[in-house]
Amino acid sequence: MTTPFRSATAPGDEPGALATTLIAELGEQPVRGDDQVRVGFIYLSDPLSRHARSLLKHLREGLGIDHFVGGMAMAIIGPRDELYEQPGVTLMIGEFPASSVRVIYHPVRRFEDLVQELDGFLDPQTPGRLILNADPQTESLEDILTEIGEQTAWFATGGVNSGEPGVVQIADGVSASGITGLALRDDVAIAARHSQGCTPLPGQHELTETWRNIIVRLDGQQALPAFKGIIGDVLSRDLERALGYILVGFPIAGSDTGDYRVRNIIGVDLDQEVLAIGEMLEPGSQILFVRRDGQAARDDLERMLEQVRAQAPNGIRGALYVSCVGRGRHQFGQEGAELAIVQKGLGDVPLVGFFANGEIFANRLYGYTGVLTLFT
Repeated sequence: MTTPFRSATAPGDEPGALATTLIAELGEQPVRGDDQVRVGFIYLSDPLSRHARSLLKHLREGLGIDHFVGGMAMAIIGPRDELYEQPGVTLMIGEFPASSVRVIYHPVRRFEDLVQELDGFLDPQTPGRLILNADPQTESLEDILTEIGEQTAWFATGGVNSGEPGVVQIADGVSASGITGLALRDDVAIAARHSQGCTPLPGQHELTETWRNIIVRLDGQQALPAFKGIIGDVLSRDLERALGYILVGFPIAGSDTGDYRVRNIIGVDLDQEVLAIGEMLEPGSQILFVRRDGQAARDDLERMLEQVRAQAPNGIRGALYVSCVGRGRHQFGQEGAELAIVQKGLGDVPLVGFFANGEIFANRLYGYTGVLTLFT
């Protein structure tokens, strides 16, 4: 399990030509043992969804790939490029012990379905890793992740597909709903970290009164006046601008690093003076407000990379990087800037990934984060 992975990116929209380019870039494949399987981690820009089956067929034949996992996205990440607004594909292949991997190829929509898919491979109380891809229409995703965290010894990373309606996932074949991915036994060495893209404003605040996803009263005051007091006079004069980069953070209980999940403020009712949030709310719980911040995102990403490198003293075989659609060129200034930081921190390793509608780390669904999973 020390053979390095190999990765490549190819722009274009013709499946045969894309496969030819990827096969040429990846080069001659090493001989693998009888007990090994070859897995391809593949991400395609959403215009290629109609060609996915044809592309998989070409790659399976040309590279001897046993299993595929991945999906579609509005923008994809390769070892050297971030591809926006153009068709393309990025692929990383690596070898694993056949007994240590199982593809979750039947899309699951309930925790019980996931347990059934892994029956005979991973018992819920047996440590294991899950690399998940989720359809953005899967409303049960957060509930499933919560149950994974509460009822199993598994650790999930991954992301939610992005792009035009109808984007598909890849799990050996092609599917279009639910959650798919790859399950790994704990003899596959992995390190994982995540990086936030925001700076918390001072203090935490109590949700005094809520209704579904509406903040009615905050810290005992009507929500909107309380919010204006927190963000200050300048931002309060232009709420539309403020909502562009002031977000709500939900602190992670028990975190010793001040970790939090971010959700958007999706609306303001000026007459009722309430705020609508992109998550169901519980009265009495604590929130904080955070500011999208390009420099803070860069600094935190560099810190995360230093930490995760320390978890891989014997080297990195390959990497998966899932970043929020609100990061990338929107937060780091230009295309490729975020990837350049990652590759500088890791040392130019085989890497693929995509820009997601939500990022999965440690059995939780995040926003505005970058999630890095290393095969060490």
